[in-house]
Amino acid sequence: MRRRCQLAIATAFLSISLFAADKKQQQQYFLKPDQSADLAPDIKMLTARENCENWALAAGLETLLQRQDISLNQSFWVMRLNGGELCLESLPTMDALAQVVNKDFVLDDGRHVRLEMHFVPGPPVSIDPVIAGLKLQQLTLLIWRGHPYYLTGITYDERIGRDGTRFFDVKELRLANTYAKEPGLTFQKGRDNPDEIAGILSVSVTPQ
Repeated sequence: MRRRCQLAIATAFLSISLFAADKKQQQQYFLKPDQSADLAPDIKMLTARENCENWALAAGLETLLQRQDISLNQSFWVMRLNGGELCLESLPTMDALAQVVNKDFVLDDGRHVRLEMHFVPGPPVSIDPVIAGLKLQQLTLLIWRGHPYYLTGITYDERIGRDGTRFFDVKELRLANTYAKEPGLTFQKGRDNPDEIAGILSVSVTPQ
C-alpha cells in the first residue's frame, strides 16, 4: 500500500512538472524592441502665463480642451480653481480639480458641453491606452514631481505571445514642459523613480 502511495505521489509530481514545463514553453514571446509612438511635432501646446504650478496646470487644461474645439483659457481655470489670479507653488488635489472641471458649461458661441476629467493615478501600468492615445494624437498631462508635463512620446518593448497576447514594457516617456522657455524632459526606466509619477490626466468633452 505504501509503495502504491509513493508511486502515485511520484506520478503526480511528474505530471505537475510536465505541465509547468509545457506552460513555460507556451509563454514564450517574440520580442519587438524599441517601438515608439509620438505626437506630431506641429501640435500646439500652450505654456503657463506665470511660472507657477497652478498656472501650468491651467495652461495644460486650456490646451487639452483647445484640441477638442473648446476655448476656455488658463485665466478662466486659475480663477475657478483659486478664486483669483494667484501664483501657487503646488497643484490642487485631483479631487478638488475634478469638482471644478466636471460640470456643464455654456460656451461663448452658445454651445452646451459637459466636461469630465479622467485621472489614472501612479505610473502608467496599462500601456495600451497610452500608446493608442499617442497614435491618435490625443494630448494628456503627466504629473511628475508635482509638475504637469505634456506626454509627447513613448518608447517601449513589445512582446507578442503565440496566442496573440501582447505585453508592453516602457523604456522612456518624452515630456514637453508647461512652463515657457523650459526644456522638455524624458523619464527613463532604471534611471528615474516611477513613484514620483502622480498619474496621467485627460479631459473629455460631451455635447449637451
